[in-house]
Amino acid sequence: MKAAHNIAAPAGNGVLLPSLAMVGSTLFWGTMWIGLREIDAAGMPATLGGTMVYGLPAIVLLPVLLWRWRGLKGQHKGLLLCGAPLALCNILFAMAVVTGEIGMVVLMFYLSPIWSTVLERILLRVHISPLRWAGIALAIAGLLVLQGGNGRLPLPSNASEWMGLVAGLCWAVALLAARMWPQVSVFDKSIVQFVCALPIGIAVFLLVSATFLPGEWPEPVSFFNALPWAAITICLWVIPSLLLSLWGAARLSPGRANILMMFEVVVGVGSGALLAGEALGWSKVLGGVLIISASVLESWQATREARAAHKTGAAGRKGATT
Repeated sequence: MKAAHNIAAPAGNGVLLPSLAMVGSTLFWGTMWIGLREIDAAGMPATLGGTMVYGLPAIVLLPVLLWRWRGLKGQHKGLLLCGAPLALCNILFAMAVVTGEIGMVVLMFYLSPIWSTVLERILLRVHISPLRWAGIALAIAGLLVLQGGNGRLPLPSNASEWMGLVAGLCWAVALLAARMWPQVSVFDKSIVQFVCALPIGIAVFLLVSATFLPGEWPEPVSFFNALPWAAITICLWVIPSLLLSLWGAARLSPGRANILMMFEVVVGVGSGALLAGEALGWSKVLGGVLIISASVLESWQATREARAAHKTGAAGRKGATT
C-alpha cells in the first residue's frame, strides 16, 4: 500500500507540483482495492492477492538488490527493518480491503499516529509533546465513535479491521526505522519491500489459512486467471502511486507530505461508498474526521521538530565556522 517516504526530505521552493503528485498518488492508493478484488474474483484467494501484486515485481528487482547489496554495507539492518514492515503492511492491507469494509479498514490503518508516538517514546525516548497527546486523544476518540457503540469495547470488530490496524502499526515501525537509518535511500528501501513481500506474503497465507480464514493453495489455473489483473494492478495502481508519492515526498517537508496523504482516507471511504455500496453514516464521517485530525496534528508536530532540528544544525555549523 505504501512507499518508503524520505522523512528527512526538506521542503523545496516550488511545492505545487509535488503537492499535486502526493494528492494524485492517494487517488491510486485509495482505489487499489478495485484491482485486488478483481484478482480475488479471478480465483486467487484474498490472502494471496497482495502477494502477487507486491511479490511479482521482486522477480525483476531481486537481481538489482543483489547487485547493490555489497555496496550497502552497514545499511543491511536498516534496510530490513524498514523494508520488511513495509512489505507486511502492504500484504495485510491488501487482504483487508478485499475481505472487509474498505472505509473501515482505511480508517483503522490511519490510527498509526498512536503507534508512531508510542514507538518513539519507547525506543527513542522522545518526549511526548502536548500536541502529540492531543493527537492520540483524537485518534482514540475517532475509534470510540467508529467502534464504541452498543456498549462494545472500542476495538476492531472483525479480522479485516484488525489487519488494517496492524498494517498501520507496521507502517509506523517502517517510518521509525527510516528515521533511525536516514542514510538508507528511498530507492533501496522500496526494492527491499518488494523482495520481502513474496516470502512474507506466503508466510501470512499459511498462517491465516491455518487460523481464521481457512483456504487451500490455489490451483495453477487460478494463478494464470488472476495474472492479467495482477499485471493491470501493478501497472495502473502500484507503479503510478509509487512514482508520484516518492517524487512528491522527496520535494516536500515530511509534515506537508503526510497531511496530503490523508486524502487517501477520503478516496478510500468515498470509493467504497460509491463503487462498493458501503454505508456512509455519520459515525463513519465523524470518526474519520477525528482520525484525520489526529494525523494532521502528528504531521504538524513532525514539521515543528524538523524545523527545530534544522535550526539547531544551522546554528552549530555557523558556530563552527566562526
